[in-house]
This record gives sequence, C-alpha cells and structure tokens, in this order.
Amino acid sequence: MSITTIGNNLIHYEVLGRGQPILFIHDWLGSWRYWWPSMQAMSAQHRSFAFDLWGFGDSSRAPDLYTLDAYASMIDQFIDQLGVARPVYLIGHGLGAAVGLRYTVKHPENVEKLVSISLPVTGDYIHARAQGNDSDGIIKALGKIHNFPEIDSELRKVDRDAFARLVKEVKGTNFATDLAESPRPVLLLYGDQDQMVNAPAGEHDYLTESANSRYFVKMDCGHFPMLQDKTRFNRLLLDFFLAGDDLTQLAPKEYWSRRTR
Repeated sequence: MSITTIGNNLIHYEVLGRGQPILFIHDWLGSWRYWWPSMQAMSAQHRSFAFDLWGFGDSSRAPDLYTLDAYASMIDQFIDQLGVARPVYLIGHGLGAAVGLRYTVKHPENVEKLVSISLPVTGDYIHARAQGNDSDGIIKALGKIHNFPEIDSELRKVDRDAFARLVKEVKGTNFATDLAESPRPVLLLYGDQDQMVNAPAGEHDYLTESANSRYFVKMDCGHFPMLQDKTRFNRLLLDFFLAGDDLTQLAPKEYWSRRTR
C-alpha cells in the first residue's frame, strides 16, 4: 500500500510499470483495486497509477471534497505531489469518467488522451436502480448485480455520503458539449449489457459517430469491461494509445465488439 498526503487528507494509490504514465480513476463502486489487471497488462509499456478518490477505498473521508471539481483538483495535486510526468493517459470509469473529463477540460495540456468508460451523458442515462435516498441499500443491490471479488471486497469502504452526492451531481450535469468538443482525443466506451449507465442515443446519437478526435466503441459486456473481458479491453486501450490524434485510422478489430454506428 502506498500513501501520499494532500493537506490533512491521505490518498491511497498503487503504481506499476514503466513508460508514459496512465492514470486510472474508479467508479462509484469499488476502488483502485479493479484496475489491477489492466495495470499489469500495461506495465511493459506504461507506468500505471490508480488511486482511491476521497471517500472510497483507503483514502480519507473528506465530506467537503465530494464534488467533481474537488476530484479534478485532486488529480492535479496527485500528479504534482508524485512528480508524475505529463502529459498522461487518463482512463475514467463511471464517476471516474466524469472526473477525467472535467480534468481534461480544465487542464488539456496535461492529458495525452482520455478514455471515458460508461459516462452518463446526462442524468437520464443513469439507471433508476442507482438513484434514490437509500445509499446503503443501493450500493448493496448494485454489488449483487456486479459480482466481482475486486468490487465485493471494497464496497464496505464506500462512504455512503460520497456515493449519494456524486450520483446527484453527475445526474444533474450535461456532459454532451464537453464530450463533443473535448480538447484531447477521447475514446467513448460502453457495455451493451450495462445495468448502471446507458450509452448515448436519441438526440445524443451524434456522439456515437466517430470523428477525428472522438471514437465510440460498444463492447459485449456489462458495467465492468475491464473485469468481464480483460483481454479485449486492454487491447483496445493499447490500440487507442497508438492510433495517433487522427482517430479515423482506428478501425474495429475482431477482438472488439463492432461499433454501433
């Protein structure tokens, strides 16, 4: 276990490998732990960092810092504190995808590319089962749906207040413009069996159309592709990193599920 301190708060993190840095940011459920298979897969080419956001895993509980802006600042402070070389590849999942996008918009010079996994474009894309006033009951119910040891072992550590506040803030935020106008190349990844977040559709269909700096992929999996389909997920990350800034050259392969558009 590695710890760094920012102000009066502790950040728990893990690091593995060598090369251009990758920073993994976890979801509302779990902690850094479910990124470990991807960190191992990247370790020959990249130095991978995964940390626990305030209120999750083994980082401090800090109720005043349970906001997207505070978490974006947390990334910046973490990078500075550890002397992480910039620019970094940023990989965020669910809540972490919202945090990663917020950080990229604020500090595009520090980000090489952004991977956004299961980001609810608007609150309408968050399933009803993830919302409500009973945070403890919701977390337990979601844990049963997403039955992975890497998630189960960390659920008890989640600050229910952090979960409730961040679901509410993300639900009330429209990320469509930031995604469409991302200052850095972005990979949008969704699972077609996801029971927490739906992929963009309807008026946001345009986000599924790959452009020069945006690429959309839908995998045959649920909310945790990094655990459910590790080989394909990790291969997709590496292909995205190597694709250059013109993502029109990033073609689907047999080990991916095809794009929906």
